[in-house]
Amino acid sequence: MTNKDIIAAAYDVGVNEEYNRLVSNPLFEAEFELITELMKKYIAAGSTVIDIGAGPGRYAEFLLKMGCMVGLVDLSIRSLEAFEKRVDKGLKSNVLFSKVACATDLSFIEKNCADAVFLMGPLYHLTDCEERTKAISEAFRVLKKGGFLFAVFLSTYDHPPHHHDSNTPCCSDYVKHLLKDAITTVKFQKYMVPQYKCLPEVAINSIEPHGFDTMHIRNLEGIGLNYSKNDLSKYDSQTNKNMLFDELRSTCEDPEMIGLANQFLYVGRKDVG
Repeated sequence: MTNKDIIAAAYDVGVNEEYNRLVSNPLFEAEFELITELMKKYIAAGSTVIDIGAGPGRYAEFLLKMGCMVGLVDLSIRSLEAFEKRVDKGLKSNVLFSKVACATDLSFIEKNCADAVFLMGPLYHLTDCEERTKAISEAFRVLKKGGFLFAVFLSTYDHPPHHHDSNTPCCSDYVKHLLKDAITTVKFQKYMVPQYKCLPEVAINSIEPHGFDTMHIRNLEGIGLNYSKNDLSKYDSQTNKNMLFDELRSTCEDPEMIGLANQFLYVGRKDVG
């Protein structure tokens, strides 16, 4: 089972780092752009959105500025406190709640109330299959019919096995088969934090049986992983950053490249039938 205390402790310490991550380099800025453009596509002003694993509220802020009603859930109390201190006073009336809780138990939220639910971190922090299944079930329960699920997964692509034939490309079917899912551990704020990683086919097969229709699978770095620090330093102006966004956008949903990234976004719609 997932050690939720470790996750909470790590993110309590890393509040500022987590909030600033998406503006810390052009590739992370591209991640934010590729996600928020789909938010704008599917989420209308006035929508009710539940952001589960909201952290310090980078996406919640964006939604509030869009005119949405937003409820925040996170394991890290300091992350939620930072959001509450930072959020503009004029937007606070649209904050439905800010609650310390886990994605596996949203019983305090009524069913069929949300136009969109975000799982931007829980599905790679919950290392047990039953926990991930519960989190997806809870998201489905909370969503209205036709509502949208946004979920981020970490991909196994960038962790190839050491024993495979060096002549076998990392994107081959052979390697993909070996890397369908995995549990790894990363050091974050001096804590060893386990992470669940998978390829898109596994993510789809985990979510669709709950009653979702897959709308998008989108790489969040993709070909950007090939860019060096020197390459990224060239995207220093907004005009140049827009060029980077366009470069990544052009391949982020290419069927031949899906999953060949550190992380990918899943967007699904709750079955309207």
